[in-house]
Amino acid sequence: MRGRIRLGFLCALCFAATAVFADGTAVPSPFVPVLSSYIQLRYIDLSEGGDTWAIRRLKLMFDGGPSDGLYYHLQFIYKTNLLSITDDQVFLQDAYVVVPLAKALRFKIGQFVPPFGLERFQPDWKLDLVDRTDVTNRMVVNGNLGKSFARDRGVQADWAPGGWRLSAGLFQGGGANMNNPTGNGPLGVARASYEWKGKAGESAWFSRLGVAVSDRHDNDMNFIAEFPGLNPRLTSHFYGRDSRLNVFAEGGFGKVRGQAELFRTWLSPRTGAEIAARGAYAQMAYLPASWMILALRYEWFTPDVHEAGVASQNLWTAAVTVDVPKTSLRLALDYSHPTTGWPKAFGNIIRAQIQWILPSWHVCGKRGGSA
Repeated sequence: MRGRIRLGFLCALCFAATAVFADGTAVPSPFVPVLSSYIQLRYIDLSEGGDTWAIRRLKLMFDGGPSDGLYYHLQFIYKTNLLSITDDQVFLQDAYVVVPLAKALRFKIGQFVPPFGLERFQPDWKLDLVDRTDVTNRMVVNGNLGKSFARDRGVQADWAPGGWRLSAGLFQGGGANMNNPTGNGPLGVARASYEWKGKAGESAWFSRLGVAVSDRHDNDMNFIAEFPGLNPRLTSHFYGRDSRLNVFAEGGFGKVRGQAELFRTWLSPRTGAEIAARGAYAQMAYLPASWMILALRYEWFTPDVHEAGVASQNLWTAAVTVDVPKTSLRLALDYSHPTTGWPKAFGNIIRAQIQWILPSWHVCGKRGGSA
């Protein structure tokens, strides 16, 4: 019942802004928020289970301030029928302020995703496949950690001189929306990358290489969802040091683009043997037309390289995505085939998704573009 009330409230917010000051009153300030939202409806067919419809994401965002100056961002999410502990509830995902201090230098303060990884920072409404990799969801900082949605609370500095992108942040370390025992953290995260761009004839090209590291003191953290397959006694109440490494690469030429990431995690408990997880993925995408994406991806994951009885898990996924011309609709279909016992997968999986991006609006009634 509470979930329905929260969903109704979120839906009301999505559409209320279109009625407020409907006479088109000019926006008095760039800090008056712009409201944007989108919804993803998904059909899932499991070859060794049932099939189901779900709301994968219903998101509502408020943004205010100039993009090159002081600005703020709020983001809420609702989802249901995904067999998740975050089903049927409205959660605050992002709540932060960005403060520019000098040319190419800015600070971010609030609740947001720590700067770790590549795919985690690609918006879920414009992915080349239906979903991010399971490897990313498990191995990034706070990935499958309870109700955190990979977020945490803290402060981050970003510096982008030339082709460099440098970020460093200090966070509480317990994960957003979590009621963890005191003693977690602090969490330190840093990421550095360099990007090259150019043009060969009529085709543009780019490439980017990067690395990220994180370190945190854990106090009674539950990592069962992040490292499935291990003895729950090792991961359900973890005390110790949590260190992670990410190396990534991406590039594109003309109608082809691709990316890859390698993850390593070292959990060093106060007593007992170290847990060393690793995983990686690589994917390629081809755009035969501006409105179509064909993609292929391979990912693998090992929850602990020291455990001989814990096998690596491997997954192939192929996808086709179509942006319906002259609309804000996106249709996506993918097929996943595990070559080993992939966690949370019941044999082969087919996912079909319909995405609709609603028009964005100023809260004072002035219409903006699409989200």
